Parts: sequence; C-alpha cells; structure tokens
Amino acid sequence: MLALAAFTIILAWPETSPEAVKRASELGAAVLVVPAAARAPEAPQGLEVVAAVAADGKAVAAAKRAGFGGVMIGAPDDEGALKALLKEHGSFIRIVSLKREQAHRDVSPAVAAVRTGQWPGLMALNGEAAATEQPWINANLHHFAWLEGFYPKRMPALDYEPPQDSMQYEGAEIALAEAWTFGGAVVLRLPPAYREGLAKGDARAQSAWERLREVAAFLSRSGEGPKRPASSLAVLVPQWDEEFEEILNLAWRQQLSPRVIAAEGFAPARGLRMVAAPNQALPGQTQARLREFAAAGGIVMVTPEPGKPVEPWWGDAKPAGKEGGIETFRAGRGTVRVMEEPALDPFVFALDLREQLGMDNPSGRGLHGLDVRLWNASAVLPALRREKDGELTVVLIGYGRWTDHDFLAGTRGRFRAARLAQPASAAQPVKLMPRGERVEWDQPGLHRIAVITLEEAVR
Repeated sequence: MLALAAFTIILAWPETSPEAVKRASELGAAVLVVPAAARAPEAPQGLEVVAAVAADGKAVAAAKRAGFGGVMIGAPDDEGALKALLKEHGSFIRIVSLKREQAHRDVSPAVAAVRTGQWPGLMALNGEAAATEQPWINANLHHFAWLEGFYPKRMPALDYEPPQDSMQYEGAEIALAEAWTFGGAVVLRLPPAYREGLAKGDARAQSAWERLREVAAFLSRSGEGPKRPASSLAVLVPQWDEEFEEILNLAWRQQLSPRVIAAEGFAPARGLRMVAAPNQALPGQTQARLREFAAAGGIVMVTPEPGKPVEPWWGDAKPAGKEGGIETFRAGRGTVRVMEEPALDPFVFALDLREQLGMDNPSGRGLHGLDVRLWNASAVLPALRREKDGELTVVLIGYGRWTDHDFLAGTRGRFRAARLAQPASAAQPVKLMPRGERVEWDQPGLHRIAVITLEEAVR
C-alpha cells in the first residue's frame, strides 16, 4: 500500500526510459508509472517503478517477471473480475484507476485513484471577463473533498490527464499542492510540451521544473498533510453528479472551503456552524440529526428539490421572519433557513452561502463570520485543516503566478501564535492582529502553497 509517512509523489511518464527515472528521481517521487516493457528500468533506492498494464492476469504476471515493483491497472467494468485480480496478485497491484461511477469500490491494499478532475490553474479567457466576474479557476479541491467525505477510510487520490496542448506548466505544482492539502495523492502527468521542453533544454520548461522541484521538496518535508477538515461549513450531497459537483466547485471558488458529507451519513461534527442541504429530499435519519444540530445552535440552510416543495421536517421550529426569498425558523438555539427556490445557479447559491456564513458573527453584519478572508488575492483558494487538537492549519494555494507582494489574510477564532511555511523561504513566525473573534495577518507573498499553523488560545 502506498500510504507512507511522507507525502507520496506519483509521477507517470509515457515512456519506459532512463529519462523517466531521472525525472522521477529529481522530483523525489516515491512511485514512477511507465508503460510495461520486457524489462523494468533500473531505479535508485526509494523509487518504485510501476508498470501500467491492462486489467489482465497474464499482463500483471508478465510485469512481475520483468522486474517491476508493481502495476497500475484500470478497473474493469466487471467488479467480480477486479476482485479476482486483487485476490490473485495482492499488493503487487499498487494502483487501481477507477471511473467516477466505480469510486465506491474497495481496491485495498491498492491506492484507489479516481479518474476525475482537471489540469489546475487559471482559465485563459483572452481578456474577457468570466461569468462570475472573478478569475476563472480550474481546481480539484471539491473532488478531494468529495472523496474525503464519502470514503473517509482511504487516501483520496485523483487520476486525470493534462490537456494535450496545455502550456500551463504551473499546473503540476498546483496538482501536488491540492493533493497534499487533503493528505492525498495525484497521478501526475506533465503536458507533452512540458516534457519535450525538458528534453530539449528549453529555458521556460527548465525554470518550471525547478519550481516544481521546490514545491515537491517542500511538500515532502512537510509530511503527509493535515488529514482532518476544519471548515465550519458542510454541504450535504446525496450523490456525486454534475449538479452537486458544480455546487461544491463554486462554493470552493468563493473561498468557503466547505466539507462534503454524504447526506445519508450526516452526523454533527466538531466545529460545524452551518450545514447546507440543497436540492434534495433528506432521509428521515438525516432530518432528525439536522434538528438536533439546529437545536444545539447550528444553522441549517435548505433549498427545495427542483419541481417539489420542501418537506417541513424541522418540527415545532418557530417562524422568525422572511427576507430575500429565505424564510427563517427558530429551532432551539439555532435556525433553519429555507430558500424559496432551488439552487439552480451554483454561483448565486455560493454567494448566498458566503453571505449567510459571513453574517454569523457577533455584530450580525459584514463578512466577519467567514472562516477565512483574503484581500487582494482573488486567485488564491484556502482550505481549513486540522492535524491535531489545539491547532488550526490554513492552507493557501495560488492558482496563478507565484506572488511576491504582501496581502491581508484572516481567520475566525482566537489564537496565541502562528507560524508560516512555504517553498523557497525559511519558516517564520506570523504576527497576528486580533480582531475580536478573529485574527488577521500580513501574508508575505505566496510561493504556490503556504501553510499557516495557528495555536489556539486556551479559553
């Protein structure tokens, strides 16, 4: 199993060659995936060379005879055939690439790499404004959050291809940063132009490679990555399809860092302040737990399933007013907020979530209730994570160029100290500026990924 004490870098290369081994070694990869060959290439200690083969017993056995350390296979449609392969070859099958509809399959001890996601970075729009009036960010944080929420007992891993004509070399850095943030992995493939540029000694490709190595080295030094979500917002999802994927995608794009929780398995968790349940009829057990959550002081935000009214499952909660298409009910110490219309426009719904969460603060105005606020950093997405009790980790990922100018950042809570780590600079303490129930700090640039660890004040 590829769950190591350090961050696991998996590099896939389209040729079984010394060049592939060289690049994997330079990157500090633990695993190199290459096409099957009559003989596995020699590799230094610490680098496992894995053959990409068909999901066929003979192909797997041939790779073993050729001296490969394991294989990566695509899951066959027949789940029984997959189980038979895993039973016969055991841990020699290192990685199983799964279609989205196969994501539920148990492929242990192999890594389950789900074929979803996109090459991350900023979308080039030829100078035109995006529909959201913000930089168009291609990101995979919501995919990792989905895997984490639906399959919490396994390492979340993605398997996607870069566009064949992509010149966005920085996407490789972002791909690793996203995976580390969730304690996960990605099967990293470079765009063809990137690989060809490296082979030719192209200056731009070489510069991008050096930065990628800096990011990879930093992530490897930083361990597995914080494994627990710490956002105060969760979105309940009945199944992973285009509708709910885009709702979550736009919520992440609004810098909300929401947890994803399977609707059938919802239970109140530490740190949650608000739970959104858009466009769905909730199971009875989930309704009961949401009533408990609201009664204890939480906020529940509900939208109707398209074409159907919302079932009033909130029991004896008292009406407390209606404003802007949202009716509020008092339920114990918390509230249930019911929107008149379904969340048909994910961008508008994300703005609604941002406003409702932001207004949950002692003053009842502004956006001081948000978990994280960033100023002058619209191409940066935050994630709130927790590695151990008493500490909060804010991870900032830049989807554009490395940033050298300072920008203001803040998070909700009371903290006594903080430290900052990021590539290409020494770790340093952070001067916190208390602002009531939150703190702010000057973020000294962003070298692709920054990890701010905050020590919580003892109450």
